[in-house]
Amino acid sequence: RASRKRRSLKGSSAPASSEPPKRLVVAANPILSALLNERGAASRIFWRTPAIEFATTAYTISEVRKYLPTLAKAIARSQELLDMSLRLLPLAIHDRRAYRARLGDAQRRIGERDPNDVDSLALALQLQAPIWSNDHDFSVARVPWFTTARLLAQLQAGGASET
Repeated sequence: RASRKRRSLKGSSAPASSEPPKRLVVAANPILSALLNERGAASRIFWRTPAIEFATTAYTISEVRKYLPTLAKAIARSQELLDMSLRLLPLAIHDRRAYRARLGDAQRRIGERDPNDVDSLALALQLQAPIWSNDHDFSVARVPWFTTARLLAQLQAGGASET
């Protein structure tokens, strides 16, 4: 049992530094979470941590947009309002040209496990930035990776302005 626990901790992708990250590559699920709950943890991170640059891919935005009709029904909001909220999130959106050189490496690291995560990983490799995602597929990607809960803890421990 102890060796199993050690192995899972060793496989953790938590950044070693206690400093909050300056830049994050945001996967689809924190974006969807922010749209679902404007007072939730993801929204608080987006809107109350101005020192962080949030980057994502055009592919991720297109994936999020596919879910907007379902999301709108689930929370009784118009799809147009959700689309406007998405456009207002403080995201720097990168197209594939910005990280094309890293797609092969990203594909080798995570493509078999989840091909939808390749673009986010490629951007993270290109920007040398951690990933923010609640998708545990990134645990095998060999890059710094935050879940929302871990990111909140890091921001609070590092004295970032998130409240």
